Amino acid sequence: MHRLIDDLLGLLRFRVGPLEQYQYPRWVPALLLTVLGLVASGGTGELGGNIAGRMLFMLLFTWLETLLFTQFMTVWLRLAKWQPSGSLFGLIVLCNSLQFVEPLTSWLPDDVALGADLALSLLTIALMVNGLALVSGVGRVRVLLGVMLFAPVAMLTLAMNLQLAGSMGWVTIPQDMLGPVSEATAPASDTPAVSKGNSDL
Repeated sequence: MHRLIDDLLGLLRFRVGPLEQYQYPRWVPALLLTVLGLVASGGTGELGGNIAGRMLFMLLFTWLETLLFTQFMTVWLRLAKWQPSGSLFGLIVLCNSLQFVEPLTSWLPDDVALGADLALSLLTIALMVNGLALVSGVGRVRVLLGVMLFAPVAMLTLAMNLQLAGSMGWVTIPQDMLGPVSEATAPASDTPAVSKGNSDL
């Protein structure tokens, strides 16, 4: 755990080691990602009073999004002739660790909290782009483009997880979110059996 904290402090100073440095025992990033999902569930009060359901929803979404992003960026960087010497999973989870701070912004006035959340999101993206660029040797612009290209996938993943969680009674989807969620998931649900074979990235 001490090593993990040291690596995170290094990332915050934009100091990145070789990819081998972020090859932790599997349980370490798995535990960190699970805790991140549980922490993130604290900001989902608008999804109803089922606390356990909201926690399950955020755990599912956090894990699925992170695994998809790891796979997506691995393929994206390999297209730029990167030869991976290990998994990006540990580094990506570590870059997302700023989510631990996000619940604290709820104590701030609304306008200030919005600005703080935006700043945390931008810093997370900066850490991610810098970290992935340095461990792969791929230019930051190309890495940033890959992150931006993944954004629609992340939105679709969120919409599909919301729909699933709503159908299972884990969360209550607010009326103002029903339309966007239905629109985002319509192509996936209307596509015939072909989509079942291509559901995994």
